[in-house]
Amino acid sequence: MTERPLSTWIDHLRGRLPVALGVALLGAVARLSTPPPPARTADAIAGMLGDAIGGAVSPDDFVWEERGGFLSDALLGRRVLFLGVPRPPDGEPAPDERGAGPAAGAGPAASAGPAASAGPAAGAGPAAGAGPAAGAGPAPDERGAERAPDGRGAADLYRARVRLTRSGRPVSLGGVRNLTDTPLGDDRNLVARGRRVAVTTSAFGVVQGITLLDLGGGAPGPRPLGERLRAALDGWLETGSADGASRTEIVFDTPPASVRLDLVDEGLVMALGPEAVPAALNAGTGEVDTGGRDPFGARAHHLPRRAPSFLELAGPSAGRLLGPGAAAAVERLALAAGRAAAGVRPAPAAAYLTHGAAAPEPAPEGWPSLWPPPQVEPAIQPPLPGEGGWVLVSPSLPRVLPGAEGDPQRPWSPFAATTLRPDPQREHVRVHLLAIDTRHVKFTLQAGFEAPRPTVGPHGTGRLPDAATLRGAIGLGVGARGPGAPPAAAPPAGAGALGMVVGGRALVPPRDGAATIGVDLSGRPYFGAWPSGGDVARVPWALWQGPPAASPRDLRDGGGRRFPWALWQGPSLFEAASPASPAPALPALAGPPAERAPAGEALSPGDGDDLVVERSALCMTDRGFVIHAWSGAADAAAMRAALERARCLAGVSLGRAPDPLGVAFLSRREDGGLVAERLAPEMSLAPPAHVAAASAGPFLYFESRSTDGPPAPDLSLPGERVGWAADGGAQPPPAWSPAVYAASSVHLGAQVRLHAFAPDRFLFRLRAGSREISPRTAPKLDAEVPADERARVMAAIGVGTGRRRGPRGLAVGGTVGLRFRGEGGLLLVRGGRVEIRPAGGVEIGPGTDATELPLTADDGRLRPEAREIGTMRRRSAACALDDGTLLVATTTFDSDEATTEALLDLGCARVVALDRGAHRNAFVHRAAGDPALQPAYEETALFAVGLAMPGRARRLTEPARP
Repeated sequence: MTERPLSTWIDHLRGRLPVALGVALLGAVARLSTPPPPARTADAIAGMLGDAIGGAVSPDDFVWEERGGFLSDALLGRRVLFLGVPRPPDGEPAPDERGAGPAAGAGPAASAGPAASAGPAAGAGPAAGAGPAAGAGPAPDERGAERAPDGRGAADLYRARVRLTRSGRPVSLGGVRNLTDTPLGDDRNLVARGRRVAVTTSAFGVVQGITLLDLGGGAPGPRPLGERLRAALDGWLETGSADGASRTEIVFDTPPASVRLDLVDEGLVMALGPEAVPAALNAGTGEVDTGGRDPFGARAHHLPRRAPSFLELAGPSAGRLLGPGAAAAVERLALAAGRAAAGVRPAPAAAYLTHGAAAPEPAPEGWPSLWPPPQVEPAIQPPLPGEGGWVLVSPSLPRVLPGAEGDPQRPWSPFAATTLRPDPQREHVRVHLLAIDTRHVKFTLQAGFEAPRPTVGPHGTGRLPDAATLRGAIGLGVGARGPGAPPAAAPPAGAGALGMVVGGRALVPPRDGAATIGVDLSGRPYFGAWPSGGDVARVPWALWQGPPAASPRDLRDGGGRRFPWALWQGPSLFEAASPASPAPALPALAGPPAERAPAGEALSPGDGDDLVVERSALCMTDRGFVIHAWSGAADAAAMRAALERARCLAGVSLGRAPDPLGVAFLSRREDGGLVAERLAPEMSLAPPAHVAAASAGPFLYFESRSTDGPPAPDLSLPGERVGWAADGGAQPPPAWSPAVYAASSVHLGAQVRLHAFAPDRFLFRLRAGSREISPRTAPKLDAEVPADERARVMAAIGVGTGRRRGPRGLAVGGTVGLRFRGEGGLLLVRGGRVEIRPAGGVEIGPGTDATELPLTADDGRLRPEAREIGTMRRRSAACALDDGTLLVATTTFDSDEATTEALLDLGCARVVALDRGAHRNAFVHRAAGDPALQPAYEETALFAVGLAMPGRARRLTEPARP
């Protein structure tokens, strides 16, 4: 190497000296122009932390983690934990903790690193491991979130790094992470000890849960290098540390009003409620020890830590480094690259384990067979072999259905499958359809331990129940993806998050107008757009979260925060462009839901609808069955076309790649373990080997409604001491599910005969009696049901005849034959369904039947009319329960008190006496009974026209009643 003279180097440096001096001068000016670092006081550091999140931090709400040495604290910073209340600018949302912002890159989830020790700045904040803090108690704001004592909103638990001088004075702050991210919950009672930290989360006036974080990440066990790298990257994104964090959450069946916490070596010590009921979380076993006294139903679950795929990590990483809009762009590029590598090719036909072609369910002559669904009309001719034809799949229930004993070898299953090519322009696109007979199958929703990220309280467990009735599971996506939302991970909590409610607990409250799948307590599914404002009262399965000891009447009359039992909201809603004529079984549910979408379009279309990727959807048919649609490579338009051809009325998109999607059937091994088999091997739902593990994302699982006989009747049969049994008369099909039940009870010394008519199994028709006297100018009212319904009449219930003078009002088919006076009660039949209302103020629309009757009970209380003494004769009274069950009570008595009391004891709120005024003998005649049914009566009668039992799926809301 040739050596250069020293003078040459000196000349080289001398020529660049002015540049170096200029750069140094600019750096000095920039440094001197910045605000001075805060003082070494708790107030100053709290202000610095509050500025970092764009909010406020109390001097009593931060603790230092243990120091890492002078060089580490000075160059990298010392970690600090703090409770902060974000304060967004007027009219703007809170800073996105996953993107760029004043927090210098915040992120949800847990935290990392050991905690709590004395150090240079230890005097600037509360010492870690401080004693218990006060319980919850602040008042909720208008959103339902708890407000901090300073009135500035609800707090979250954050973590950050603060660079310190040798004397402990803070220099700068960065690496802020939101560890709890509960916008509607208030995190309080911060305690720390060693590497562990705990907080409570309160909302709606009670403590929703307790979160315990192990900031060292726990012991993940041996992992391959690639998995460790992904876990470290995920830990840094979520907590600011490659170690990540281990999370344990405590939830309550009955949330306490307040909680106090303390951390000891053995675990977490708690004082629950105003009475300070003692409880402890054992650090070794992970279980809550209540000492035998557990009034709040406390239970703990540990959230597993997993190593996300690089595709899952690409979006959050791009969002943090390049801005909020980068995540969606990176996701699209990754998906497109994956499709290009695999090549767009026809999906192979699913290797269904079939039980043969799906033959029609046996039905009596003249009655329709509803299962399986009608064959799906192919969109492309000629069709492929078997395309559109249903075959029975997966486990047949372990029983023989009544009504099929004559052919014990006849295959039967509540699941039928077919394939369809819905797009004539792209013949390679195939959609697999799975029809589910909801008469035999019930649904339940479960939240994953990662998604959805709750806006208040603990996460879901992601676990299947230990039930012998389990039949399968359906994968759900994470909901809508907006700009900056990470793929295959929970979208940021807060504004714009789609709702999920599990077990009556709202992880994310429902969002108005969002596409929704709901499940009630009986496992019945609902589909539609979540209503807004006052329309929520029309959702039939919503529950009041009231005091534990509240009676049904208290819950009906009192306040509380209204949440449904279970729901999941997806990115878009399907509505049929031209709904097929609804089956007779669903007359009251055929109208459009509230806020109906334009025909054939989607509400809230999701980003990436044009991508040809794996997708799935769930819908209800015009017969009330559920159909799951899945394709390994399709766009949103192809999925909508498939749902239309399958005669779906309403449905919800379940998501798209990279969400784990599909359906898997479950069965039990001899040792009690679960075995899973995907409907199609290409489905991305977790492989069978992982069926016993917890799921990171939400899912919908389904169970048999019964394993040792026919399912329970789908109607209300109230009364603990009432021995309900199937009525001896004729029943509408199927034979294994009676629709009319009878019982007897004693009231005021009288033997009262009770009849219960199941909802959705009858069309009720009110017909005028031949003894009704109406003005000569009044139109003639129908006395018989339509000819095509006469063979299916199952019962006739007498409602009496009007008096000659001042008869009560009567209308048949929308035609008013006798003027309504607006007195007493009103038996109203709309869409074939009976309602009991106060008379007056109800418009008699086309097709509506109505009659005025004495109102003998209202709001669950007996009225004086029920005690009016008259002749000893046959009397009847009727009421309609919330689910549509019609109850009729009949006895011989001198007043209507005995029948009314019998119905009130069964939970009726409003009761009418079936007497139009002439005091005729009441009757309930049954088909194949004695006395026999008549086509018409002297008295006005309510006819029950039987319907073949439909599926149990329903629209989320019914049309508003005038």
